[in-house]
Amino acid sequence: MTIQPAPPEPDSLPGEATSLISSERGPDVVKMKLVDAAKVLMTMRSPRNISGRELARQAGVNYGLIHHYFGSKDNVFAQAVSEATEAMAQRWESHAMLPTDTSDDARIYRTFAKLEIEQNRSPIADLLKRIVTSQTTARHCDPSDADMLGDIAVAAALQFGWGAFEDEIVDALSEYGTDREGLRALVTQRSLRLIAPDPSDGRA
Repeated sequence: MTIQPAPPEPDSLPGEATSLISSERGPDVVKMKLVDAAKVLMTMRSPRNISGRELARQAGVNYGLIHHYFGSKDNVFAQAVSEATEAMAQRWESHAMLPTDTSDDARIYRTFAKLEIEQNRSPIADLLKRIVTSQTTARHCDPSDADMLGDIAVAAALQFGWGAFEDEIVDALSEYGTDREGLRALVTQRSLRLIAPDPSDGRA
């Protein structure tokens, strides 16, 4: 993944602590904090619009640690996208029926709606290829099976659409007497209804 680099920033501002590693924060903890912070920020804005200093502030670490452990803030966001894609793939591979995730974790899908990825292929393409492979195994069918591909397309549209626009959907419909939890339950339930195989049509 390649992200347009932001203008370089100084390693520290006057008065800012310059110690790279405190006795209370080992390398793995610091790297995890930075990647987790990147995941949160990416649900709000594209990485190209997030400064390294904002990333460090969100993670609660010194700005210099970004360059010490990752070389640049772009590499932090690349790692965050990689981990988010892997988490999505593992979840989808474990659910033969591909239910829409409406938990708080679904906000990570908003990341993909906001990413401005400067490469030939989006991580979504690799994610969907993994889903096709896992569903082919689960359903004992051919990768070109039209019903399976249709189910995956519907499930992906629901998942990414809900993950990207949950807040807007909830805000728009709340004036009619519904709430976030009620909508979450209905979306999950109806997503299963849409893609669950109908025994009468001979599908596995």
